[in-house]
Amino acid sequence: MRQYWKERGKHILVIVLLLCFVNLYLGILCASSVFPQDLIYLDLLLLAVVVLHMAWDYRRWKRIPTLLNVEVRSQKERMEQLLGKQAADVLEQIETEYRQENRFLKEEADIMTDYITRWSHEVKIPLSALMLMNERNQDQRLQKEMQDCMERIQILLNTMMMGNKLKNMENDIKFERVSLEACVNQALRNQSYFLIQEHFQIVKEGVELFVYSDKKWLVYILDQLIGNAVKYCDEMPKLEFTAERIADGFSVLKVQDYGIGIEPGEIPYLFERGYIGSNMRAGDYRSTGMGLYFVRETAKRLGIEIEVYSMPGAWTRFELYFRDNASYLNP
Repeated sequence: MRQYWKERGKHILVIVLLLCFVNLYLGILCASSVFPQDLIYLDLLLLAVVVLHMAWDYRRWKRIPTLLNVEVRSQKERMEQLLGKQAADVLEQIETEYRQENRFLKEEADIMTDYITRWSHEVKIPLSALMLMNERNQDQRLQKEMQDCMERIQILLNTMMMGNKLKNMENDIKFERVSLEACVNQALRNQSYFLIQEHFQIVKEGVELFVYSDKKWLVYILDQLIGNAVKYCDEMPKLEFTAERIADGFSVLKVQDYGIGIEPGEIPYLFERGYIGSNMRAGDYRSTGMGLYFVRETAKRLGIEIEVYSMPGAWTRFELYFRDNASYLNP
């Protein structure tokens, strides 16, 4: 209502001045030929007309935002009634241009998505061949260095493919009863090469629980968390997976490593796109700042809440909270 008075203030001021002029003209200049009761009657009549006009105008003004939120083309006649033909034509032209641009951008994005998917699959073929060829390498040191590089490329390819699917992952999600233990074991197998190289100690407790989620995407989240644990491990690398039922229909999976930790001031920004903390190692691993961003986006679509706790130089713990959706998925 305040916005209406703000926009219509000038019009209301003109009406008030016009009423004052009529009263002055009839009440002073024509006082000899106009009775006071006639002047009062005229004022009341004019005031009633003004109030009715303002009520009608306010109703029309209230409908404009609602009308602008729907398709202009399908509401062309109503737009012309409210705003006039010229304004309606301009809005229709703007919407047409917007639709064309949006369609073009979507086509470009789809082409890029298809290209990345095809490229990723094609690259895996020569990469697998290189891995087989490297097994016959007689130089043990060179074999290990090449294997390290190829394993990292494999992980980066998988991350890129899954990240590429994030835009339309709603079409690739299948909620079902999933074993946390199976997901943890699958993620550990995916990262087994580096876990073995770094001599990680793995501890699992209570992971026999079942939750309702998508196994493939949950494994992807765990892949990223385990990869970070490897990336920022310390002298005594260790990973703990602990799961339990908690109140209010929630289950929680805690993934804790005993690496270099995270500074408290950096935790609020961990899941931001491209964010790289001060603990980034300067060795072979180079953080892109996208891994945890993908984790957050994936978790949102799966309905998983994530909390992070850390003590610099000691440990980092990610807690994944799952809702019990059995009543929705098993009616």
